[in-house]
Parts: sequence; structure tokens; C-alpha cells
Amino acid sequence: MVNLLATLILASEKAARIARSCVSNTQKDALLVAEKDISESNIRFNKDYKTVADVLVQETIKANIEKAFPELKNQVRGEESSEINGQVIVLKNFDHTVELLSQLIPPSAAKIMAAAAYSKNIVTCKDLPQDLPDLPLSDIGIWIDPIDATFEFIAGVRGEAEPGKGLICVTVLIGAYLISTGEPIIGVINQPFANEGQGNIIWGISYNDYKRWGGTYDMNFHSPPNTLLISASENIEIVEKFNKADWEVKILPGAGNKLLKVALGEVSAYIVSKPTIFRWDTCAGHAILKAKGGEILTYNNRTPITYNTPLTASTKDNGNLDGIIAFSNDAIYQKLNEILNT
Repeated sequence: MVNLLATLILASEKAARIARSCVSNTQKDALLVAEKDISESNIRFNKDYKTVADVLVQETIKANIEKAFPELKNQVRGEESSEINGQVIVLKNFDHTVELLSQLIPPSAAKIMAAAAYSKNIVTCKDLPQDLPDLPLSDIGIWIDPIDATFEFIAGVRGEAEPGKGLICVTVLIGAYLISTGEPIIGVINQPFANEGQGNIIWGISYNDYKRWGGTYDMNFHSPPNTLLISASENIEIVEKFNKADWEVKILPGAGNKLLKVALGEVSAYIVSKPTIFRWDTCAGHAILKAKGGEILTYNNRTPITYNTPLTASTKDNGNLDGIIAFSNDAIYQKLNEILNT
């Protein structure tokens, strides 16, 4: 499984380079923002959007995984469709990709983004464990969220982000799960604009009793105790319960961004009580949390989330309809449960 982990990390870094290429490009219209149709959109938003970078990132990740592991073809899926503004993005080679992108964005910008997608000599995480258990590839499925926090990405590229938000909230999420059980087993979160724009990566593996995690972050965070992350749309009743219990409640954008902070130990937990978060949002972070002794449970039922929905499932059916509770360890969960049950 070490080769699969390395492939996911490499794919995430190519994705990060594509995201960063949009910022370095002087032609800001190269971002190409398109409104999603109702079958793709998140019910949380009146209007939901994707960019040409979202689609190119997803197709680049899929192409890299399927090239390294042909057995996984048709077992890799993600948030976005491969179509944007009537153009289907399918990666064949550099020139073909430039040609496709040039029908959507200026040719000079198309070349920059395609170069990122086909970049080589990428430095990834070193010292990956070599004792990983073998898994039948026929039992592995993969979820991709190509650019999580798209609104923050758009605002950041355009220079319109609010202080403390924007590009720093953007993550690339790749999670692997067992098709037979739905259990998350491998997670990679890439934060393209961290580390002064050089990016950072965290990965985790949780398979039976095998638990490993690592990455390029400083893993020695000392978080303030009793810190909860939520989204701006969270129910006020939940906020009030935690405030009364002397917890600090913070609002941050991006599901991947919030799960990253739980995984790194910067905060204690993350709660979503509404059906506004999806399998592609949580699979990567879930695997990493399990590797570190944490978990993600449904908010309504307190049962582990699984990821083996049918390949034909709609966007709605791939939602975590019962919400989520993400936490870093069992002691934190006991505190959360007590507060929520008051």
C-alpha cells in the first residue's frame, strides 16, 4: 500500500501546483467561474460554483491514480463532473490539455495550468512507512474534493478575501475507503497556500490495528483546551450550549480546513448539525483522524460515517445527511456528548 499512499500524495501536490498557478497567473479571467446546475450544487448555498481549476485538479488526480493503478479505474470519484461551460476535460497529454483549456481560458493561461498538471520532479513526503499492509485494489474506492472552499479560492485569486480567510483556507482532499465496508483507510490533505505559499501535507492510514500518520507540518501543536469549530450557518442553540460550558467556539470556512485543524491538534472538535457536508469533504480527514486516535460520527445518530455509496448515487445521496461530529480523541468525545445532551 506504500505505493498507493505515495501516488495520492504526489497527485495532491500536482493539484496544489494547479491551484497556485491560478494565483501566479496575471490573467485573472483564467479562473473561469461557472455556476453548478442543481444536480451538483450544495443545498446550503443559493448558488454554488466551480472553477476550471476545480475540474482540472480533479481530472489530474484521477488520471494520476488510474495511470499508477489501472485496477482502480471506475473506482475513483469526486465532487465535480468533468464538464465546465460545455467543455469536458479529459487528460490525454500536455498538448491536448492545452487545446481543451484554450477553449475556456486564454491560451497563455491554459499553458501555465497544463504545465502544473504535467509537472515533474515533485518533492513529496519523505520517509513514508514501508511496512504498510497489502490490500486488494478491487476493494478500494477513492473520494476527491479537488479544491475545498471554492468560494475562498475564488476570493483569494481575485484579491477580494477577508482578512484571515481566502487562499489559506483552501485544501485538496483525497481519501480512500474500503468498498466492502465503507470504512475510510487512507487520507491526504494538501494545503496549497500554507507555508508561505509552498504548501503543506498531512497523511494518515488506519486499517484494522495499523495506524500511521505524518506529513510536512509541525505536528507539535499545543491547542487551547475545549475549542470547537463550526460553520457560519450552524444552529445557534449548539453555539449557546458550548458557550455555557466555557468552550471557545470559532467559525471558519472550508470543511477540509476545519478537519485539518482537528487532525493537527490545533482545536478539539468540529461539528456540523445540518445535511450540508458530503463524503468527499470528510473521507480524507476521517482516515487521518482515525490514524491519530480520533473519529467522525454522525451528529444525529453517533454512528461512524461510511463512504461506499453506489457509484450512481446523486449529489444529495452522497451527503452526510445526519451531520458530523469530528474529534481528536475519546476523551474529547465524552465532553462533546455531555454538552450536546444537556
